[in-house]
Amino acid sequence: MRRKELLERMDQIGRSVAKHDGTLMLLALGSIGLETDRLDDYSDLDFFLIVEDGHKARFIDNLDWLTVEPLAYQFQNTKDGHKIMYEDGIYGEFAVFEVVEMPGIAYTPGRVVWERDEALHAFATPNVVTDVPGAAYCYEEALTNLYVGLLRERRGERIAGHQLIQVAAIDNVLKAHGELSDPFNSTRRVEVRHPDVIRLLEQGVLGYGRSVEAAAAILGYIEARHPVNASLKREIERLLEA
Repeated sequence: MRRKELLERMDQIGRSVAKHDGTLMLLALGSIGLETDRLDDYSDLDFFLIVEDGHKARFIDNLDWLTVEPLAYQFQNTKDGHKIMYEDGIYGEFAVFEVVEMPGIAYTPGRVVWERDEALHAFATPNVVTDVPGAAYCYEEALTNLYVGLLRERRGERIAGHQLIQVAAIDNVLKAHGELSDPFNSTRRVEVRHPDVIRLLEQGVLGYGRSVEAAAAILGYIEARHPVNASLKREIERLLEA
């Protein structure tokens, strides 16, 4: 099982960053962080490297601190970090932040792999809390996603309609359930945490060209749980029947 390899790779990176000037903390997130009970053969590395002010560019531009094993792939996907893969197939995503940036960064609490000073331990818990809006707000957003998505669909913009109906509306319905295993991605582990929505996913995520059918299923699901404005419902149904 890959669990042991992932944990060891994270520790290797921790030992490596400890040797570099300007490094302050290596913070593991997600399943490699505080939720290691979730680690399995399909997990990867997700972490922050926190550095002294003025040192960020050095650790983004030069990945020598990551070469605890040979890197086979690296891609800088944001101004803050990279996506990487080692030759043995271990994949990871990371960001580098300076101390001055940390108060404004939203993330879930993490596990300290290495820190230069215990006084830095507060960085393991974010100052910015990512809130999930209430169920009523999410359902209303989903209803407008359905309406505008159907407008796009009937105009012939089928992929645009698909995105609003089978992606955005579904995302908002999932958020309406409140507790999310990942506040940044409502689809993560939803089948395990909310098995009651599996039927909705089977009926509401049907693929390109089937957005009208999907929208009808999503509307029915929402109606059973949330009052739907009569005028908005009438217009959605008109588009469903067009």
